[in-house]
Amino acid sequence: MNSAERIAAAVALQETDRVPVSPFLIYHFAAITGTPMKDFVWDTDACHRSALQAFEFYDGLFDTINLAPMRFGFTCTAPILFSSLYYDWRFPEDGAPQMFESVQDGPDVYDLVSNNGFSIIRTYKRIPRWEVIKTMTIHLHKHLRWMKRWRRKMDVVPWQEAISYLPAELLLFRRGVEGFIDLIDRPEKIADINERHNKTIIRSTLRLARLLDARNICLPSLKFSSSMVSPKIFEKLAWPWLKEQVLAYSAAGYLVILHLDGDWGPLLEYFTELPKASAVVELDITDMARAKRVLGGKLCIKGNVDPALLAFGSPGEVEFECKRLIETCAPGGGFILSSGCEAPPNSRPENIRAMLNSVLE
Repeated sequence: MNSAERIAAAVALQETDRVPVSPFLIYHFAAITGTPMKDFVWDTDACHRSALQAFEFYDGLFDTINLAPMRFGFTCTAPILFSSLYYDWRFPEDGAPQMFESVQDGPDVYDLVSNNGFSIIRTYKRIPRWEVIKTMTIHLHKHLRWMKRWRRKMDVVPWQEAISYLPAELLLFRRGVEGFIDLIDRPEKIADINERHNKTIIRSTLRLARLLDARNICLPSLKFSSSMVSPKIFEKLAWPWLKEQVLAYSAAGYLVILHLDGDWGPLLEYFTELPKASAVVELDITDMARAKRVLGGKLCIKGNVDPALLAFGSPGEVEFECKRLIETCAPGGGFILSSGCEAPPNSRPENIRAMLNSVLE
């Protein structure tokens, strides 16, 4: 099997020739290749060159790879968590970008956005308009050219090519710690923002996916994990619209990647309502044995080697953890070995290699 066949089989819950392996790497590409972080973030050519060099450094063993240049997120005019037009992203000269989460808005932001749309809170104070224009012209052309090369010459599946969010989750991040109070004191505002703008987000995401010639759409969530909310709150304020997005993207022909940060153990049963093989469920700290019991035979699961282990552990420890996950999750198919969320930039190369090689033995 090549990588495309292997991933397709895993998504379809079928046995594969070996377990697909895909550490979630972005800024590690810059670190391992010595690419200045500023260039990696803002120069599309430098970003793709760095990814290609890292892919070759690791002997092309990735089955999937994240290739969307980060500048596309930071200059995005659509409301996504990575956009500097909506969130307070900081760009240190030599370090990875960081989002400064604070209380950006008062509770009136729900009515403001509900009645006027997300563009009402868009600002160009952090990123000038000309950078946005450059992204959608020069850098889009460069990215599409690179993607043709990747698809034609490399045995790897591009991953998380487009991205979407629940409308309420976007505002909860702008509300900072006070957003938790809103979930209790203003649940009707949370539900209303989802109801009014979910279809708009879906249409916007589908346009973005077509523009990027994407094959898959990533749908992340943290604020509605069981690390943050109860199943009752999740069912009332998130699930109907999360499900609507998955069904819409799947019906449009895209593979949906549910990137679930935090612990989702108590909420896994909800995802059994989704059509069989319609999504890949990427798990961060959720117990994978529990995920396999609940979702096995229904949805492909992906995860979840501790990122800290990749940075500070030994190759032997990484190999042991990978073998444990393979023994737990691989039987019957429907499993992709990965890190729990993004592996740190300072992940040890020998640990990444240990992870990649663990599926070959």
